[in-house]
Amino acid sequence: MSNTSKIYVKNLGKFVTGVYGKSFLDVLREAGVSIRADCGGIGECGKCRIVIEKGFSSPLTESEKRFLSIDEISKGFRLACQAKVIDGEYIVSIPQESILQRYRSADVGFEKEVALKPLVKKVFIVTNPASLEDVRSDLDRVLDEVFKKVSLGDVDVDAYVAKIVPNALRLGRWSATVVFWKNKILTIEPGDTSNRVYGVAVDIGTSKVVAHLVDLVSGETVAVESMPNPQASYGADIISRISYAIKDGSNLEKLQKLVISAVNILIDRMVSRTGVDKSNIYEVVVAGNTAMHHLFLGIDPRYLGLSPYVPAVRRGVYAFAKEIGININERGVVYALPVVAGYVGSDALADAIAVDLDNCDAPCLLIDIGTNSEILLNTGREILACSTPAGPAFEGATIEFGMRAVAGAIDQVFIYFDKSIGDYNVRYSVVGNAKPVGICGSALIDAIANLYKNGLIDSRGRFKNNVNSKRIVVENNRKKFVIAWASETGINKNITIDGRDINEFLLAKAAVAAGINVLLKHANITAENLSKIFVAGSFGTHINIENAITTGLLPKTDTRKYIFVGNTAISGAKMALKSSDVREKFEELAKKIKYIELTIHPLFKQEFINSLQLPPNHT
Repeated sequence: MSNTSKIYVKNLGKFVTGVYGKSFLDVLREAGVSIRADCGGIGECGKCRIVIEKGFSSPLTESEKRFLSIDEISKGFRLACQAKVIDGEYIVSIPQESILQRYRSADVGFEKEVALKPLVKKVFIVTNPASLEDVRSDLDRVLDEVFKKVSLGDVDVDAYVAKIVPNALRLGRWSATVVFWKNKILTIEPGDTSNRVYGVAVDIGTSKVVAHLVDLVSGETVAVESMPNPQASYGADIISRISYAIKDGSNLEKLQKLVISAVNILIDRMVSRTGVDKSNIYEVVVAGNTAMHHLFLGIDPRYLGLSPYVPAVRRGVYAFAKEIGININERGVVYALPVVAGYVGSDALADAIAVDLDNCDAPCLLIDIGTNSEILLNTGREILACSTPAGPAFEGATIEFGMRAVAGAIDQVFIYFDKSIGDYNVRYSVVGNAKPVGICGSALIDAIANLYKNGLIDSRGRFKNNVNSKRIVVENNRKKFVIAWASETGINKNITIDGRDINEFLLAKAAVAAGINVLLKHANITAENLSKIFVAGSFGTHINIENAITTGLLPKTDTRKYIFVGNTAISGAKMALKSSDVREKFEELAKKIKYIELTIHPLFKQEFINSLQLPPNHT
């Protein structure tokens, strides 16, 4: 007898096969269905909702009873991570809010101009044919001409080059193009191909992957693509993915393949749009936090999660693209930029390089807010860095109606007392001008700041008892504020914020605020002493700075000091792709930055506790 079931995913029009005893989440993920599982599938986020329209599954679990209403349960809603395949055939559907979607992100960022000096270079040569009077080897003949044009010192030649040089020279009628990476010959191509040199810069974020295709002859960016990081189905945050990777010997390989596949998809999209031949892409430069760096390279990440949280390698490392499965020229190189520490990666370094942080005239701060937020401070004497585990609240994982900034996400909120109705009213905007289905991080900040400024919640985020409003409703003994009424939404129910959501936000913002405060106090600097505060990353690009200050997420100071710089991680990676000098600067800065481990810093615990409340004097 077969021990598998046929499962029809109705709204995707796709059949998948499920093995008895496996959770629907595992079955769907293994079939390539991108379903949200922000907690990694341990039943702690409630985001992996499915509707079983036909078929019997395992009994409801306590997690499901906690996250699903009685009405939802009656309609067949289950959590995919909890419900198991038992027998027979199934028809399931996945609600829109449970599908991983392409979301609005900062795919570009501020980028300093750099002199074009890539590590990949081509040298076109023409040589005399071999003859009885000139019996130099084919390779010597090529290198003699190369050295007339460029100075390279010792040239690294491997057996592959020795194999291809005879035919390359003769097919090109004694002309050829030698492709170098540093002083290593990657390949030799017949004729003149010197005007066709491309590279790809990649930012592997916890939530998304961004890629830029760059013409290394002109320095121009010819295409940009991004997509959600498919590893998100195995956990929205770094720790969830590390835990999954070390649980089973094959899991690390699975996570690596997912992100390699994502990079290849982005490369395919870019070459499809531009007509660039993948054989003319010779290097991929990768930035990412340290966990993403390890998972991309297939390095066991377990020691990043164990004290003293050290990475396997700090310096930049390379591999042939073919070895790890990146589909560019078969001799192309993948270069992973250096990291600073276990939780400050090459993305933070790239941020710093892109904004020229080490050359600030006066103390300056850089903040990249995400599930793992990096903070760098140039004190004027040294550069300090720390990392704060803010968790995925800013991206909606632990918020009841939370979601990323995909179509249907409320991304801006303004709450005010409307005298015409004698009650509080709400104005909001929605990504894609669609009907709202949830709320993303920027709107969460707006909502909490507005609730606080209007006196609807106190400094601990609790709803005040003396407020009378139709928008304050009680469900399951919890007060909730209605952002959008059910009649306005695409999910036919109120989109609300409750005390638990506010508490999740306060925990996340406290981690970021405490990290900032520790660095400032460690350096004996105040926010007023800062000349500039760079806010990097997709999340930072879309937040309202005044509301972020109102909630205490960002330091209270002159708002003119804040500079939104977008995705400077991709900008820094692209600068490194274009310039060997910049790459050297990455290595120098990685050694120069002083990492502050917050878990053992004497100030962190108290700063975190102090930051759990909303700042005073804003009501």
